[in-house]
Amino acid sequence: MEGTSTLADSLLDDLDDLSDVEDVADDAKNILQGETETSQTHKEFTGPRRKRFLDDPNLLKHVNEVRYNEKNNMEKPQSKDQDAEEYRLIVQSNKQLANLANELSLTHIDLCTAYHPKFPELEELLPGTGQYKDAVRVIRNEMDMTKVNEGLNAFLNSNQIITISVSGSTTSGRMLLEEELVVVDKLIEYMDQICELQSELNLFVESRMEGLAPNVCALIGPTTAAKLLALAGGLAELSGIPACNLQVLGQVKQNAASRAGFSSATTRPHEGTLAECDLVRRCPRHLQKRALKMVAAKLALAARCDYVNVNSGRERTPTSGRQFRSDIESKISQWHEPDRAQVLKALPKPDLTIKKRRGGKRMRRLKERYEETAMMKQANTRAFSAKAGEYGDDAMGLSLGLLDKSDVTASGSLRKKTEKRKLRVANTKASRKRAEQMKATTNTNGLARMELVNPDANRERLREANNKWFSNNAGFQSALPKK
Repeated sequence: MEGTSTLADSLLDDLDDLSDVEDVADDAKNILQGETETSQTHKEFTGPRRKRFLDDPNLLKHVNEVRYNEKNNMEKPQSKDQDAEEYRLIVQSNKQLANLANELSLTHIDLCTAYHPKFPELEELLPGTGQYKDAVRVIRNEMDMTKVNEGLNAFLNSNQIITISVSGSTTSGRMLLEEELVVVDKLIEYMDQICELQSELNLFVESRMEGLAPNVCALIGPTTAAKLLALAGGLAELSGIPACNLQVLGQVKQNAASRAGFSSATTRPHEGTLAECDLVRRCPRHLQKRALKMVAAKLALAARCDYVNVNSGRERTPTSGRQFRSDIESKISQWHEPDRAQVLKALPKPDLTIKKRRGGKRMRRLKERYEETAMMKQANTRAFSAKAGEYGDDAMGLSLGLLDKSDVTASGSLRKKTEKRKLRVANTKASRKRAEQMKATTNTNGLARMELVNPDANRERLREANNKWFSNNAGFQSALPKK
């Protein structure tokens, strides 16, 4: 028995040893597989591979020219050569601002890629470039979101902070490596440099636009005015563009990316750069197109005022632009007012003086044509103390009046009597002549006797007179050939 138990115990011990070896092998295999997956999933982001746009020689040259111009020139140029130089710098600044905006969006994408392993949900919570950059600067490699709430409170509202705290506590991200954190810090610093250069160029453009086209700047603002001036190609070209074309100047066309929602550029139909001014943006959505048309019309006038002042050498003042802006603001305020209620007008004072009315046969015939018939007179006449039928019909005036009485209907008082009329002949000149020929006239002489007169006697005398002078035997000869 002891040998049997000893053999069984030895077999069990051998099985336990084999299971332990298999568990260790499985653990080692899982660890190696996890490290392989981690290395494949979280590839280290070493930064963007493209060249830095801030190191572009054309950009650096333009920035130096702008800074030199700000130091040596006055705000308002006095000569046409200075105007041309100012205009060239303004146009070039607008182009560089567009390039800087593109570089900022690309750097934002790189920052999202570099910070994705730490907080992948932050891209959807803060889609804006500036807020995302500032949030990454505050959070960095912190896993406890409650420790960074004070820093986020400087540029985010309470709802955004709560959402970020909840998402950060349940995020699937990991802590960044030291090399990855260095790349994130470099991208944030690079974005700060781009924003500083953008603000510097914007200030230069705004200050120079107020001196070059003060009326346009007073109407739509220097930033929008600079963009429109660059798109048009100059102040002279801008003054020649009609108002209908100013509305769509600089319009962003739709492409595949914008239709799919992957583009940050807003594509609104029939709206260009002018729709970015504050006068249009402050209006409700249903009034923005109406305001855009009015602003475009006033902008065409303001540009012509500035162009005339530049060519004639007059003093450039923003008086007309300010007046146009005040007119537009008053119009927009009137659009926001509710509709006025309809005014109840009192009836006119009755005129009690007797007026002359037209009378005569013509008006009598006209009145007879539209007068009330005898049947309607009987239906509208009500008998005194007469028995009525239904109360409802009687109260609503749906009774037949005197027509409902049997004595009226049976007597035939409403039957129209036919009149016997003799045939009458129209008293015309022809009828009178025929009557004279047919009737016999009587003459009474002094002897009190009647004498019948022949009505054809006058015809006989006329025929005899004609034969005397115009017969064949008379002295007059006819030129017509004899038959």
